[in-house]
Amino acid sequence: MKVLIADDTNTDRLLLKLHLAKLGCQVIEAKNGQEAVSQYLAHLDEIDLILIDVQMPTLNGFEAVKAIRELQQQNKQEWFPVIFLSASGNEMDVENGIMAGGDDYLIKPISQKILAAKMHAMKRISDMRSRLVESNKMLESLASTDYLTGIANRRFFEVSLGNKLGTHTAESSSCMACGILDLDKFKNINDSFGHDIGDKVLIDVSNLIQQHMTEHDLFGRLGGEEFGLLLMSDSREGLMQRFEEIRQLIENYQFRIKEQLIDITTSIGVVAVSDGCKTRNQLLKRADELLYEAKTSGRNRVCFDV
Repeated sequence: MKVLIADDTNTDRLLLKLHLAKLGCQVIEAKNGQEAVSQYLAHLDEIDLILIDVQMPTLNGFEAVKAIRELQQQNKQEWFPVIFLSASGNEMDVENGIMAGGDDYLIKPISQKILAAKMHAMKRISDMRSRLVESNKMLESLASTDYLTGIANRRFFEVSLGNKLGTHTAESSSCMACGILDLDKFKNINDSFGHDIGDKVLIDVSNLIQQHMTEHDLFGRLGGEEFGLLLMSDSREGLMQRFEEIRQLIENYQFRIKEQLIDITTSIGVVAVSDGCKTRNQLLKRADELLYEAKTSGRNRVCFDV
């Protein structure tokens, strides 16, 4: 474990270092509350535990921990335990310590055995929380990711689309357009080669399109062979070009199935975000209408309303 100790008394700090060294810990030192905050910022992702004295100059322990917890939240850093150290066992001080963001409160002079026991307890809690965080991340990923292609699923795409639209303003310098993309005659591939091959085509198409995405775009699988896109550009013409490039990418890509090359094309309906079409439902409905138009007018084309 890497432990930050903050104490303005050299003797107490040295004693803590000796105790922690016997426990196999690495130590970072601070001589006052302000220095503790600075050391925290310098070692954001390294600190496993903070041991901090209450009475210190510049910033006392309570003030320092409040500042650290606020920074921790701003940096979206995982929780780590904080133990206050004090010569005072006043009930009010203990309460203030916990309310400031501490997890335990030890009275000086500190027994080496008690310190070791407390650190083991905090380590167990920290490990349990880390496992819980990882499990939650996994569940969140499963809830937002398409199981086959690894891109966003319909739910996550639609939620993200709504969020993007909520932050887009008419004064924005960038143009946005929502598109629905559907692979032409995809049923023939499943019928002729089987669903395993059909799945491989969907994965390849997803990877192709993903390479064309920027960090500001959205891309997700809406279901079957249908995909949703939200693209950005500096102009309406730029948006049209980007969607056309995606259509050409798929048309020109060589899909090899059992040593046989097959032609795959796509139809896309695209609508720009505008005053008359700016909600998620409006955009998806209009893009779906334009997709139908692209299908009925010959496929392998992009129908725009930009």
